[in-house]
Amino acid sequence: MIRDSLKDFKGLDHDPDFRWRGTNVTRIENLSDIAFAIALGMLISGVDAPRTLQDLREFLLNLVPTILGFVVLLGLWNAHYTFFRRYGVADKTIIALNAALIFVVLSMAYPLRFAFESLYGYIVTLFTQDYSRSVKLGVMSYRNAAEIITYFSLFFSGAFAILALMQSHVLKKAALLSLNPYELAVTRQIRMVRVLQFATTFLCATLAWFSPLGPAAAVLMISFRPVFWMAKKRHPAKPLMDKHSDT
Repeated sequence: MIRDSLKDFKGLDHDPDFRWRGTNVTRIENLSDIAFAIALGMLISGVDAPRTLQDLREFLLNLVPTILGFVVLLGLWNAHYTFFRRYGVADKTIIALNAALIFVVLSMAYPLRFAFESLYGYIVTLFTQDYSRSVKLGVMSYRNAAEIITYFSLFFSGAFAILALMQSHVLKKAALLSLNPYELAVTRQIRMVRVLQFATTFLCATLAWFSPLGPAAAVLMISFRPVFWMAKKRHPAKPLMDKHSDT
């Protein structure tokens, strides 16, 4: 494998110490990649083709919220890609969970774009006092913004819940997959991260809808990065000298 030939060049591989069991792209992954591609296309499809210079300026400004949506979806795609490369599991449970993830990803594309367009419109309003973007989107109150954050957070929490269940499933198959101590620790780390991300986004949705915090509840998502540090502390993982060892 090309990956094995690069084992001495860790900078060329984003996952050098974890043995990849999914060496062949499955039809599940092909379908999933198509779904992610469609979702990414949906982020762009809401933008009309520019016909005048003003339209072009508007198109370029609209790239800002579109890029943010791309980052979110590509993050989910990378989590999906890494999962299948690491474990190569495609039993009935994973097929069902993957189908649910595809549904969530396709369903969240437009709400994702709308959420970032609303945020962008709010920022533009703060600096320019031009309310035209907010009026066009129909987001004119604190309650409107809270509702958008609630939808965004619920879709996000759904994706994290499914990814957490996928990690839990492979942990049950650890012996069958011959996960070595390092791989087992990393798998537990990722499961903990997904569970905490689910809890955070679900709490964000709850607070946005039911509490006076409203859209300000979205600030909870800044905890995503510290969550990885917490997981590494809880489940320390030290790469083996021989990463192909099963011990």
